[in-house]
Formats: sequence, C-alpha cells, structure tokens
Amino acid sequence: MADQDPQFAKRRLSRRLRAIREAAGKTQKDVVDALVWSISKVIRMEAGDVGISVTDLRALLQFYEITDQQQIDELTEMVLTSRKQPWWARYSRTMTSSFSSYLGYETSASIIRNFESNLIPGLLQTREYAQVLIDDSDGQQDMWVNLRMERQKRALESRDRQFFFVLDETATRRVVGNEAVMHAQLQRLLELNELPHVNIMVVPFSRGIYPRFRSPYVIFEFSDANDDIVAYLENPDGSLILSEKAPMTDQRKPSDYLQDFWIVEGDYAVDISPEFIERVTATFAMT
Repeated sequence: MADQDPQFAKRRLSRRLRAIREAAGKTQKDVVDALVWSISKVIRMEAGDVGISVTDLRALLQFYEITDQQQIDELTEMVLTSRKQPWWARYSRTMTSSFSSYLGYETSASIIRNFESNLIPGLLQTREYAQVLIDDSDGQQDMWVNLRMERQKRALESRDRQFFFVLDETATRRVVGNEAVMHAQLQRLLELNELPHVNIMVVPFSRGIYPRFRSPYVIFEFSDANDDIVAYLENPDGSLILSEKAPMTDQRKPSDYLQDFWIVEGDYAVDISPEFIERVTATFAMT
C-alpha cells in the first residue's frame, strides 16, 4: 500500500523477520554469532523497537538462505517504508500519541468499518461541518481542519482500501452549524456513497435498539492475515485502542465489535439514499 504508516511497517517487518528466522531453524544466538551483532540488537530488531537498514536486511536474508527475489523485494520495501516520515509528521508536534497511533492504523488498513452514533464521521465531513465541530480556543482550528481534510483525501482517494460506514439516524438529524451546512453535508454523503469502495448506511429510528448503539467505534482490518484486527473505541472516559491479543479486562475484543457491526449492517441499517436525505432535510425547515 502506497501510504502505509512507517511504524506499522516496522512492526510488520519485525514479525516477518522473526518468522523467517524460526522457519530457517536459527536462534537469535545463531544470528549474533554469524553476523557479529549484539544480542540486544537482534532482540530489539525482532521486537520492532529499532529500525533496520537495507544492509542489515541483506545480511540476515543471506544468512537465512532466502533467495526468492519477490520476497526480498517485498521485505526491502518494508525497510524503506519503515524509515520514512509519516505524511502527518508536520502536525505531530500538537498530536497525542494515541491519535498518532490511530492515524497509523487508518493509513495502513485495507478495510475500515466505522459506526457513529451522534455525528458524521471525520472521513466524511465537509470542511464547513468540521469547522463548527473543531474548537478554536487555542488558535489551531485551521491546522486541525486541514489535517482532517488531508486525511479524507488520502484515505478516500486510495482505491485499494474499502470503507463501510454505519450512522445512527441521530447523526444525520443533529444540526451542526446551520441548515445550509447540514444540506451540504448530507449531499456530500450521497456523493461519497457513489464511490465503488465506499458504502454508507443509516440505522433509522424505527429500527429501535441495536448492538452497541451508544458509542462510536472504528474497526481496522489489514491485508496481511498475520496482522491483528484493531478496534478504536470512543468512550466517555477517553479513547481506547484494542487489539485481538490484548483485550480489555472484561474480555471485549475487536472481533466482538466486528461481529456486532455485521449484525447492525445486515439486520438494522439501510442504504443511504436521496429519499432518506430528503426526509431528513424536510425536518430542518420545520425547526
């Protein structure tokens, strides 16, 4: 994927190198002895804690007797990607580490599923809608709005990614800004839903209560089957990132959220349509 996150590429590379070493029947000590490296370097390299150079990669692959050129090229590309700056580096000074991690998953995922209960998802927002939502008390509103718009452009223009959005009807009816902002925002949803890799659905009020309807969440899936599914939760007490190998203390896992997303998508949600948008916008004039 052209826009893969460097940190994500580093973690994926470290896991692949560890698997290759084990398949070759070598131990970490074997690597230390053969390449005259420190054990600390090998451990940290396989844990993804340090970067790896192309020279080191070639030495490892030669030691493991890897000759398949396609595999060598793929691993080399991972090394080169892992050593780049992420596209959002110029914004990183004011970013939290958790949001930086979120962008890494968003950039690297092959499938993104997003449920929103109260607001239009960030990747679908118009600039005017985002400007109303993003606070300007610190004088950085323009920066955050520009970041959101760049996220959209990079994500939605990437045809090697699939997006599935499910919105509660509340998100379409809550007037953010004014009627004009909402009209433009809802039309934007219809436009984006025409893209072949974007699917937007809505759960009407008439469908009642459904699984996990109270809190927004995002599920990231990746093209490599060895990568964990990751879920991002927006809780009242703060955001949380879950991986399949590190569930919460109550045993909630990303796969549980994925299963519930499928249920909502299949049994409760309907495709967004011009008729639905027309019904919603008609209520704006009545308020």
